[in-house]
Formats: sequence, C-alpha cells, structure tokens
Amino acid sequence: MPKRMSAPAAVARRSPGSLLQLPFGAPPVDSDGRPQAACTGLDTKIFFARPSELDQPPNRGERSALAVCAVCPAAVRAVCLERDLAQSEITRINGVFGGVRQEERREMYQARQQARSGGAA
Repeated sequence: MPKRMSAPAAVARRSPGSLLQLPFGAPPVDSDGRPQAACTGLDTKIFFARPSELDQPPNRGERSALAVCAVCPAAVRAVCLERDLAQSEITRINGVFGGVRQEERREMYQARQQARSGGAA
C-alpha cells in the first residue's frame, strides 16, 4: 500500500502546472468517476480539521486543506463541491471540500434545500 503524504509534501510535489496538464476537454473525473484531484493519495485527516466560525479567518488546519484545493483545476473543485452538497443530510457536510470551508458549504446546502422546497424555511 502506498504511503500517504502530508499536505505540505503534496503541495510541494504537485504544482498547478502539473495538474493542469490534462488533455484539452478531458473530464475532471477518471473512468471510475473519481476526481483527478490534488488530494488523491493524501491523508484525508487534513481536510477534517476543527472548523472555524464564518466570521473568523480560516484556522491553520483549514488553511492546509485549502492550500491543497487551491492547486486543483476549477472543474475538479466544482466536482468535489457538488458531490459534498449532494449529501442527504447537513450533518454529513464536514471539513473542507472543493476549496470551500465547512460552514460556508452548510450555508450553501441550506440555501439549496430552501430553493428546492419553494423558498419555505
């Protein structure tokens, strides 16, 4: 089993240019539907640091996760974000996904649910 890398090691190893060398028009997912993401092979714990409040800047753990997300192509971040927002319960929205912090995604999820229910709170 390959050893998982820490976020700083992954960011140092993967530059934005290397990630963007996908064939023109290539889908942001592989043949199994998995994102071709900068986080592939990383220890997923870095994406589940204790979240900070929305009115506060990201904490150190969130900044590490956001740094990994920042080197992903926008299309890959969009896939990650959409998959997370498609969760069936707000309590399953945790950590950093798609370059978006937990509390921000929870607000997005609630707005989406409200829109689907015709705007009723």
